[in-house]
Amino acid sequence: MDNIRLGNLPAPETLISLAKAAEVVGAKYWQIQRLARAGRIPLYYPYNSRPLVKLSEVVAYIDSCRQGGVE
Repeated sequence: MDNIRLGNLPAPETLISLAKAAEVVGAKYWQIQRLARAGRIPLYYPYNSRPLVKLSEVVAYIDSCRQGGVE
């Protein structure tokens, strides 16, 4: 599903499954699931479906936990 532009409104970010988010960021499914259940990553349930996340929010959480290293 591609992002859709509605006039001058910014395109909404696509929601993805926990498994897909884990695959993209290189984590295990259960790690993303644990963060979501703990409330550290917001979950979305459109139309009472399975839990979905925004990739940008997952990446933002991971970045906020970074300690040291080179950017």
